Amino acid sequence: MLNKLYFLFVIFMFIFPVGASAAEKEHVDVYVYHLKPPFIVNNTYELGLYFDLSTYLNSKSDKYHFETIFVPRKRIEIMLDANKLDGVLLGVNPIWFKDKAETKYLWTSKIFQDQDEVVSLAERAIEYTGPKSILGQVLGGVRGFYYFGVNEQVSQGEITRHDTVGEYELLQMIILKRVDIGIVSSSTLEYLVKAKNWQGKFYASKQPHDKYQRRILIPHTKRAIFDEIEPIVKNLARDPSWQKILQKY
Repeated sequence: MLNKLYFLFVIFMFIFPVGASAAEKEHVDVYVYHLKPPFIVNNTYELGLYFDLSTYLNSKSDKYHFETIFVPRKRIEIMLDANKLDGVLLGVNPIWFKDKAETKYLWTSKIFQDQDEVVSLAERAIEYTGPKSILGQVLGGVRGFYYFGVNEQVSQGEITRHDTVGEYELLQMIILKRVDIGIVSSSTLEYLVKAKNWQGKFYASKQPHDKYQRRILIPHTKRAIFDEIEPIVKNLARDPSWQKILQKY
């Protein structure tokens, strides 16, 4: 009887192989530094698009177990400068890390397209056509963020800039009329407008400040990870299960 049960068990395992568990997979840290929705909605409870992406990758990879970890940008830069990034970096663009030629690091295909909107109050709509079009305006920004073209006008004293800790706080500054305009990523703006019932409060200029792809940076020493996830990332736009995740945000 025992031999028969063992035989049936072997047959079952052959027909229905069990996928590798998290313990059997190689662990990979997925670093992120954008502490804002929809990317990180709640860091303590691991809610947000960046956490969902790691879960999605885990469902697709038999080799690696991915875990999203928030790390401040300055620490990321220290790790990169010292060639000690022991994982991958999610949601970034080659230009932000002085790698326009994409030679310093490996870069996956885009996770999704995003852009930085120039936002003002709907009742005081401001159209942005370039840095000189907002001369004399009070600009709201996020502390430590570089806005190309605009930063230069600020340093010349032609634009006044007031910084805050994040884009949610920046939108509040616009509502309170403490600043005239702010630069906010489109994905974050759309999420917060819905979450806070701010429909109709803001105007996004027809011309954004910048357009870019959010991708994954991978050190050359981790080529095997790149080879595993690049085909998965390439198929994101065609995968209904990933599109369903995006719809949550």
